[in-house]
Amino acid sequence: MEKELLYKYFSGEANPVEEKEIIDWAESSSENYRMYLKEREFWNAVLVNSAEISTREIADTKKRPAKINIRQFTMIAASVALLVFFLYPLISSDKHSEEWQSVWAPPGQRTRIVLNDSTVVWLNSQSTLTFPSVFNSNIRKVKLDGEGYFEVKKRGEKTFVVQTSHYDISVLGTSFNVFAYENKAAFETSLLEGSVEISHKNKNIPVVRLSPNERITAIDGRLVKSKIHNFDHFRWRDGLICFDGEPFESMMEKFSLYFDISIKIENPALLEYCPTGKFRHSDGIEHALNVLKRDLRFTYSRNHENDEIVIR
Repeated sequence: MEKELLYKYFSGEANPVEEKEIIDWAESSSENYRMYLKEREFWNAVLVNSAEISTREIADTKKRPAKINIRQFTMIAASVALLVFFLYPLISSDKHSEEWQSVWAPPGQRTRIVLNDSTVVWLNSQSTLTFPSVFNSNIRKVKLDGEGYFEVKKRGEKTFVVQTSHYDISVLGTSFNVFAYENKAAFETSLLEGSVEISHKNKNIPVVRLSPNERITAIDGRLVKSKIHNFDHFRWRDGLICFDGEPFESMMEKFSLYFDISIKIENPALLEYCPTGKFRHSDGIEHALNVLKRDLRFTYSRNHENDEIVIR
């Protein structure tokens, strides 16, 4: 696979045919997938380190991918890689600098990031992670706007904290999923391994601790704990969108988020349904709607100019 085409895809400039070509290639073998991840991580590293390409600008323009000249990026990538190689001893020896940077996952894509402490983070569509280049303090803090899956490396007693708009999640070493978009009311944290503590910005609200296979959900301002019975929900890292008895309205809100399109429901009867299903993101939203139509009675129309779908 040509690297220029991969960079075009990472920047959000690939057309549907090119996107399908890359997805099919990446999924065809484990070797291809490893190469895809390697190039994706390199893309993220260049965005973080290059003064000419600002990831903050990408995060601030969430409704459209940043326009990056791919040939220019290739030249910048080479120069940044060389610069990092020569400056690494100086950077790593500076114990007092803690510069913050951001990485954003464009609509319809997922991004894998490896932090300075070897913690691995997956970002879902339209999610932003803000983090320091080096963790210098006893508390390893990052900021999340969106959905992220964390595999936190234990570093002695250094706590790892994920800050969201309303809640903070504190851990030592564990695997967990966080859903917390700033422009959405929903908040959910699911624990797969280890233990986490969830605290509200309002310190008067008690801290909640989770055990493995438990999740916490914000409902009407309260945190409600429940058991995790289906782990397919976390397969979004593999490009799968999975629902298990999800309210139809909530399902459409997630489709709107993952496919970067406005969805209006004009059929109130649909609000009573809680469908179950699995959809591959690469198949597109219309494929998902056509599958749902087999069991639910509705029609829909799509306005490509306004990026809007109306369900009747």
